[in-house]
Amino acid sequence: MRKKRKESFIYDRTLRELFQDVPKTLIRLLVDKEIKEVLETSFPKVEERRVDLLTRLEDDTLFHLEIQSISDTLMPKRMLKYASLIYENYDEFPFQMVLYVGDRDIKIRSKIKEKNLRYNYEVKDIREFDCSKLIESEDITDNIIAILCNIKDFDRLFAKLQGKLLNLDNKKREDYLRKLFYLLRLRPDLHEKYKQKKQEELAMPFIIEKERDPLYKDGLEKGIEKGIQEGSNETKIAIAKALLKQKIDIEVIVKSTGLSKEVVEKLK
Repeated sequence: MRKKRKESFIYDRTLRELFQDVPKTLIRLLVDKEIKEVLETSFPKVEERRVDLLTRLEDDTLFHLEIQSISDTLMPKRMLKYASLIYENYDEFPFQMVLYVGDRDIKIRSKIKEKNLRYNYEVKDIREFDCSKLIESEDITDNIIAILCNIKDFDRLFAKLQGKLLNLDNKKREDYLRKLFYLLRLRPDLHEKYKQKKQEELAMPFIIEKERDPLYKDGLEKGIEKGIQEGSNETKIAIAKALLKQKIDIEVIVKSTGLSKEVVEKLK
């Protein structure tokens, strides 16, 4: 149980960080409304309490979202406490939802029913969503979160992510990769698919820190990075071909692989 809670903390922290970018398409899918304003999520009191996401929607209602990777039996009490804090700070009672992102059966209670208290909130399982809109979103946060949905087109999603990540600076790329690799652990079937992909199909010039990448030990990313660094023409050409198939800009491919523009043009 302690190990599960530790892993849950890693996933929850990763998702909380990811949600700082506010996945607008996901919110629209959850509540069928646009976000009007992103609000402060930290409530400093005797002990600090921070919710995962708090927004004001287009109809001026407050929307509070919590992300859960395990079925926490204390969730109703936590949600009630958060609701009280939000009400105290904004003089409004929020519309609340728990979004479950785990890989097991969901067992999160959605209400409290006591003699003098009736309280409830919504609980949704992200696996029940059609993730096509998240895949097509221009927001990389939506794209990464899509791996937690009911994936029907794995290749399409990762092609989208490849194109997005290639156009980021190194620091942002590493940060999003770290989050992506952590979340893949929540979906063991996708994790295995990812590892089984041919090296040239997934080859991208990622700069990955060993300590921050939990998949680095598997050797796949290490092999890709080493191949580029050693300058093998066969490896570079394989990478270039894979990127051309995904319609990545030629200038980006030249910069990424070190091949000349003329060579890449011929491959095209």
